[in-house]
Amino acid sequence: MMSTLNQIGYTQNFFPFSQSQLEQLKEISTEASYLTTEEQKNIFEVFPIVKSFFDEAIKKSEFNLKLTQYCFFIEKNIHRNWPLLFHRDINLPKYMNISEAEKENFLNNAVMFRLTLDSSNKDTGALKVIPYSHLGNMQSTKEVFIDTQEGEVIFFKPLLLHGSNRMKENHQRRVFQALCIMN
Repeated sequence: MMSTLNQIGYTQNFFPFSQSQLEQLKEISTEASYLTTEEQKNIFEVFPIVKSFFDEAIKKSEFNLKLTQYCFFIEKNIHRNWPLLFHRDINLPKYMNISEAEKENFLNNAVMFRLTLDSSNKDTGALKVIPYSHLGNMQSTKEVFIDTQEGEVIFFKPLLLHGSNRMKENHQRRVFQALCIMN
């Protein structure tokens, strides 16, 4: 998994949560959907149990990662449906206290932990990526959709170009995404 993450920029097929934990996280996502945008960008502060679950899950992975305080919630559905253009996650919240001078090095050593609470594919808002784009040399501009199952975690580099299409089907796609650093 680690070599895949470093080489192409993402890896998937990690299912660390029990059914009970997933049900709790789904209940939390219902509450999170009513938060302000700023609160949705600070999930660990609002729901500390999410951080506990994520800490436990990361210990089950082969990665030597440490969670930061940054975790956000995203929901797409028939009423909240937008295309997200390709981008890199370079805008960090002020509460992380990362200076501009430190940011590039920090992001090069960071990993996103993305929990998908609902299955997703190209037509239901799945994450799309351009493999290898985190390395700075665009070997390809071919986009790849990362289909996921309920409860699946995707690890990806924040500098990997990623986005999602507008949903074409009536579906719900809920995601908690946390920023980690490599120990």
